[in-house]
Amino acid sequence: MTKPAKRTQKDKIGVYIKRQAWILFVLILIAWTVDAVWLHSSQLLIAKSTAIGALLSFVTQAVFAFFIFWYTGYRARQHIVSQLYRGQMAKWLLTVLGFALIFITVQPLSAPALFIGFMVMQISHSWMLWHVR
Repeated sequence: MTKPAKRTQKDKIGVYIKRQAWILFVLILIAWTVDAVWLHSSQLLIAKSTAIGALLSFVTQAVFAFFIFWYTGYRARQHIVSQLYRGQMAKWLLTVLGFALIFITVQPLSAPALFIGFMVMQISHSWMLWHVR
């Protein structure tokens, strides 16, 4: 006999989103410290670029979570699956448009720092998803 799948509680996911917000805050503090203390930069180019990349990742993940948890329950299973697709499409669209907007409007910008901030947040999100199970 098989057991039904465990439910994922919205409040548990909310806790992980808050933890990821703390990771975002710590990442910004680390980038600011490296930029101000180690590189002695007055413009804080590395810190600004890292913060923008990390913030873009955080916002797209939050939008995805909002889409996924719009519907709950067994009777809404078809809506939940469609929301997964919509959420993923919205996430990728926001990511692509976000990067385009950042590269067009933000000058000066450190592209490696931008991508490092984005990737650190993606890795932290994957790590937290692994712990949700």
